[in-house]
Formats: sequence, structure tokens, C-alpha cells
Amino acid sequence: MANCATNIFYARTENRADLDKIEAFLDDVFNAYVNRQIDSVDAEFTSRWEYPEEEINKLVESLEAKDEIYIRILTHELEDEYVSFRIFSQGEWDIKL
Repeated sequence: MANCATNIFYARTENRADLDKIEAFLDDVFNAYVNRQIDSVDAEFTSRWEYPEEEINKLVESLEAKDEIYIRILTHELEDEYVSFRIFSQGEWDIKL
């Protein structure tokens, strides 16, 4: 059985169309628990072993206002001591771990 990583996701933007895309994507791809606010989305979902880079890159590419969105994702898989923390802001990723 594969180890599952936990992903704690947060996105904030005034672009409601992008929030709609994010909410639908997380639900469709990850079957995520999603909490939608007026200008933000909180979610928690699992991925296999590590940060789901390919899937999240597809999500970001689909957004209309990439320069206006703030995204942060904490991914951890404690059994293998894996941790990744990433922030997307002003159209660029900052990878902390």
C-alpha cells in the first residue's frame, strides 16, 4: 500500500471564476474536503507519497489571474519524514522545503 501524503491547501483571490475552478478541480481530482469563503478556499486532500506537482501545475495553468492569486500548500507524509511547503504569489512559486 502506498503512503499517502496530506496536503493542506489555501488560496485567496478576488477573481471568483478562479475560485470556482479551484474548488471544482480539488473536488474532481482529489475528492478534497473544501471550505469556500467569499475570497478564499481552504482544502485538505491526500496524494501519493509527496506533493502532487503535476496536478497542481495543471490547476495553476488553468487560472485566469495568475498574478493576482496567493496559494500556499503544506504537504507532509510523516512515516517517511517528508515535508514540502510552497507558496505561489505574483505568478511565481517559492518552495521552502
